[in-house]
Amino acid sequence: MALAAQGDTWGIPGPTFLIWYVVALVAVTIISIIHRRMLFSGPRDANLHALGPQQVAYLNGGDKLAVYASLAGLRGAGAIASTPDKTLQQSGPMPSGVTPLDTAVYNAAGRRIRARQVLTDSWVRSALDQLRTGLETNGLAVSATSRRAARSWAFAGLFLLVLGLARLVAGIANGKSVGFLILALIAAVIVTVVLGRKAPQATATARRDMSGLRRNHEYLSPIQSPSYATYGATGAAMGVALYGGAALYTMDPAFAAEAEVQRIAASGGSTAGSTSSCSSGSSCGSSSSSSCGGGSSCGGGGGGCGG
Repeated sequence: MALAAQGDTWGIPGPTFLIWYVVALVAVTIISIIHRRMLFSGPRDANLHALGPQQVAYLNGGDKLAVYASLAGLRGAGAIASTPDKTLQQSGPMPSGVTPLDTAVYNAAGRRIRARQVLTDSWVRSALDQLRTGLETNGLAVSATSRRAARSWAFAGLFLLVLGLARLVAGIANGKSVGFLILALIAAVIVTVVLGRKAPQATATARRDMSGLRRNHEYLSPIQSPSYATYGATGAAMGVALYGGAALYTMDPAFAAEAEVQRIAASGGSTAGSTSSCSSGSSCGSSSSSSCGGGSSCGGGGGGCGG
């Protein structure tokens, strides 16, 4: 380590500060990856094949997709319809074997609610909370507490970012070279953004099993042009759960449009890369370390490329 010389910013040589800064950045990234994997792992013996369409939909796309799956199932059973003014209405009796979410959506349709307001209906919200709690209890959905814990690492990244910016300003004011410090700050920005991103709905175990579930129901994919007549209400709901709102447009484009169903694609476990994307932040940190690791590459002496 270089010894502090007179005129060093904060009394710390540039190369010394840079090395420890990058070490801290890489450490935060690695520890956060490990922590996220622990939070999002889920039980190894989880079985998605026993889940209903709305549970699968929640794991694939959250509350909105779960409601879309319910709408598809009720529409396929002839229980609800839509009107040109984009309101829902009951068009038949409640089918047997419905879920609490189906009941809530059906009752909302009885009140001629606008389709876009279904998610805000108090009964629907209560049913979604019940669905979510069940999945969290079984270790298939990530709890709100775990998501907050995972995103809290963004504060560590933000602290390092603020520290680096303060060093940058002080170094420039002190007439020091700050080229490599700027590269480290870019890495810190990337790491902070990655650590603060939205956490997945489903645990890692659920996301792994989701790909198998999609393979088993490939016939419900929009490219296969599934229909109510062939697969019934349950098939319609599962098609939306696995393949998103586009599946309902394939089966019933008029209803989907009038119900204001968005053509969102179900994640299908694509969020499985949530932890791996953190690795990109790690590589950024390490690349900055390799670029700046040697004090000699910073110009040596008390100046340094770390301000």
